[in-house]
Formats: sequence, structure tokens, C-alpha cells
Amino acid sequence: MELSPAELRQAEAAIPAPKKKRPPLTAGRALYLAYYYPRQVAREGLAWHWHLWKGRREMARSLACLPAPSPPAGDPVPIHYLTGHRYVHLTCVSLLSAQNRMGRPVQPVLHDDGTMGAKERDAFLRLFPSARIHLRAEMEHHLESVLPADRYPFLRRIRLGYFHLRKLTDIQCLPGDDWRLVLDADVFFFRHPAQLLELRDARQWFHMVDCQPSYGAPVEFLSELAGAPVHPKANVGICHLHQPSIDWDYVEHCARLLLARHGFSYYCEQALTAVLMGRHRARPLDEQDYLVYPSREQAAQPRQVALHYVDRSMLSMMRHGWRQVLAAL
Repeated sequence: MELSPAELRQAEAAIPAPKKKRPPLTAGRALYLAYYYPRQVAREGLAWHWHLWKGRREMARSLACLPAPSPPAGDPVPIHYLTGHRYVHLTCVSLLSAQNRMGRPVQPVLHDDGTMGAKERDAFLRLFPSARIHLRAEMEHHLESVLPADRYPFLRRIRLGYFHLRKLTDIQCLPGDDWRLVLDADVFFFRHPAQLLELRDARQWFHMVDCQPSYGAPVEFLSELAGAPVHPKANVGICHLHQPSIDWDYVEHCARLLLARHGFSYYCEQALTAVLMGRHRARPLDEQDYLVYPSREQAAQPRQVALHYVDRSMLSMMRHGWRQVLAAL
């Protein structure tokens, strides 16, 4: 599929604006903070925001008091995370749950989302002294080498305003292991992940199964891009990719087509990864064992291998999830 000049302009217009660390206090932002944000909090529920804040605070305190774990024997499992200031504690809990349930030492490979400072690095290294931490300057250097801005303008510009894309571009552009197991920080393990380890050791592409299609584009369009069937509900909370097999010219082309034909979506990174998964005949993890969006009852007494706490289930993660992980250590 080729783009006409008009479609190319449409795709360029759909690229999200770069994010700033602290937006200036303009009149519009002051109005948002004073009027629209309180209304948003009221719509979502004060209890929702209170329990999220309370859970994050208690999780940070509990991790600060937790002694460094003694890793089990065996071959280490490298696990990649895009993480930073807001996600340091969740990432630690996710890693602790993975190591505890895999029965093998984990090798954290942490990729700075641009907000990681000395405090965050110390928190990771205290619990996981073998962690490899790639800071922003290093990642920018490798991006310029692998994805130069003049050749991949869409991927480079999209990631500035849409940090989720960095799970694909930044993690996969760094040199290192060919196969990369990538997790979101809000994925916790509660039983031995036999299927995951089997597929990983067999060097197979795989992904989670979402609770509903979440691509921001029809799956038929993505399958046409891939030249192969794309899973209707791929979720990249857990995914395993072969870095040398990624054709970045192809990914750049797919990004342009997605923006031109369907506009920008919060799920853009998941859509692009799903196309790669379809192209490489990826295996879906068992959706009953590796569950996306658990109910309150499922989160209160987890029987699954892993839970991915998306959307409103984040409340269950803060009320139950991290506490269950630490209690099982």
C-alpha cells in the first residue's frame, strides 16, 4: 500500500505533539487545573483516586523496607521494561513476582523513559544488583544510529509525544540479546509461567491476548499490512520478539499508513507490534492463564499465572496485587 501526497500530509498532521516534562502555566492550563481536572476526578470517583494514591504510597514504603531477595539457582531470564520515576515501584514488584514464580533468577534490563534519576537507579540496584540500566543519553545515541531521524521521521517524531512507542523503538534499537522478553510494569505473576518459559526457550514470538480488540484500526487492515493474519486481540503487556528480524523500513511504512488511514490512537504501539507478531506467526499465550483486565473477584484471589492490570483493574492492583506478591516472597 502506497501513500498519496495528500495522505502523507494527513499522516504528518496526525503525529502527536512532543510532550514536555512540565507544561508552562498558561491561561488554558490554569483553567484546566482549576475547573476541568476537578470535574474529571469527580467523574472517575474520589475513592478511585484516593485508593490509587494510597496504594502507591504504601507500596513504596513496603519496598523500601524489603530486604534484597536471594535469587534462585538457574539460568537467568532477561526481562526488559520501559520504566522511570512513576513506574519504579511497579517495575520492582513485577520483577519480584517473576523471579519468585519462575524459580529462576531474573536479569532486569531497564530502559529509561526519560525520567529516571539516581534515586530510581538506586531503588532498582538495591533489589537487583545485576540490573542493566540504559539511560536516556545512551538510548538516544543508539536511536540515532539505528533509526536516524532523516530516514525514519515518523517513528522518531511519534515517540516524542507518545511514550508507549518507546517500548518498541527504544528497547529494540539497543544492542544486546537477539531475543527480548518485554513486560509492562503492571504485569504480576502468581503461578509458574510454564508456557511462557517454554516458548521463550524455544525462541518463539509470542504475546498476551487482550480482553477486546485494542488497535485503533481494523484488524483486517493490520492483516493486510502484515501480509498474514493478525490476532484479533493481541496485547503487548507480555511479548517476546526477535530483534534482528525487525525491518525498521517496514515499521516506518506501517506507521505512516496507520496515521494516514486511521489517525493517531493510544494503541498505536500495540497495533504496530501486532503487525510484526502476525508477520512472524507469533503464538498467543493462554488467555485464561495470562489474563488481561482481571475482575475484582479474580484479582482478590488470583488463580491465573499472570494478571495484567489495565484500565479500572489498576484499583485492584493497588488494593491487592502488590500486597499479594510481597506476601508470597
